Amino acid sequence: MVLLLAATDLAAAAPPDPLTLAHALDFADGHPRVEAADASWLPPRPQPLHLACHTLAFANARPADAERDTAWGRLLPPAAAQRLEIMQRFFDVLLADLSYMRDNEAMAVAYIQFDRAENRRDLGQYSPLSVAELEAAYQVIRRRRAASDAARRVTRSLLAQALGTPEDLPKNLVDAPPATDAPLPELTTVVETALADNPRVRALRDGADTAQATLVTMAVRQQALELLERLELLAVAAEQTRIEADWRDLKLDQSRTMYEMEVTADLGFSMSRQTKARRERMAVELCRTLTRAQLDALQGKPVGVVDAAGTPENGQ
Repeated sequence: MVLLLAATDLAAAAPPDPLTLAHALDFADGHPRVEAADASWLPPRPQPLHLACHTLAFANARPADAERDTAWGRLLPPAAAQRLEIMQRFFDVLLADLSYMRDNEAMAVAYIQFDRAENRRDLGQYSPLSVAELEAAYQVIRRRRAASDAARRVTRSLLAQALGTPEDLPKNLVDAPPATDAPLPELTTVVETALADNPRVRALRDGADTAQATLVTMAVRQQALELLERLELLAVAAEQTRIEADWRDLKLDQSRTMYEMEVTADLGFSMSRQTKARRERMAVELCRTLTRAQLDALQGKPVGVVDAAGTPENGQ
C-alpha cells in the first residue's frame, strides 16, 4: 500500500514540458533516495551514457574511472547527491540529442555518397568494389545512428528515474545556462569550508576516532584537489573546442557559398562536422557547470543553476 501511494504521488508530479534544469532540480528533495531511512540496500545508480567529465578533462589519456566520472559521491548529503545526479542526467540527455543529430547528418552524407556511387556504377564510372566499400561505410554509420537514437530514450529514462517520475520520460529539454567563469577558490578554502559546512562530512567525522577522522579529511582534500584540477583542464578544453567550433562555422559558410554558386562542395559533410564540433564544445561547457556544482556540494553550498557570476539562482 505504501509503495502504491508513493507511485501515485510520483505520477501526479510529472515534469513540465519543456523541462528546464531549474525545474528538474526541484524534484530532488522528494526523491525516494533522499527520503529512504536506510540507504545501504539501495541499488547502484547506472553511469551516464555520454557525460564523463573526468575522462573528458584528461582527454581520454587515463583509463575510464566510473567513480570519478559520476557527480554524486559518498561525501555528500543525500539531497545534494540527488541534485547532482539530476544535473548530470539532464546534461546527458542534451548530449544524447546532439549526438543523434551528429550521427543522423553523417548517415545522410554517407547515404548520398553511396547512392551517387551506385548511379555512377550503372554508367560504368564506379567499380562494384568501390560501391561495396561505400555501402559498408554507410551501414556502419547507420548502425551508429540507431544506437544514438536508442540512447536518447535511455538517457531520458535515467533522467526520469533521477526525478522520481520513472513513467514520465521528459520530452523537450531547455538548454542549460552557460558555465560560469567566476574565479576558482583556493584548495585550503575548499577543504576548510567542506569540513565546517558539509553535513555529511561532519557526520562522518563526529564520533570517529582520530584515524577515521583523518581519513575523511584526506578524502575531502583529494576530491577538492581533483575537482579544481579538472576545472583548470576544462578551461583549456573550452578554448580549444571554441576555436574548433568557430572554424567549422566558417567552413560551413564557405561550403554553403560554393554550393549556391553551383561549385562542387560537400555541404552535407561540412554540416556534419559542424554538429560534431558543437557537441564537443557543449560537452566541455556542461562538464564545467557540473564540476562547479560538485565543488559547491562538497563545501555544503547549494546545488542549483548559477548566474554568470557564479551565484546560485536556486538550490537547497
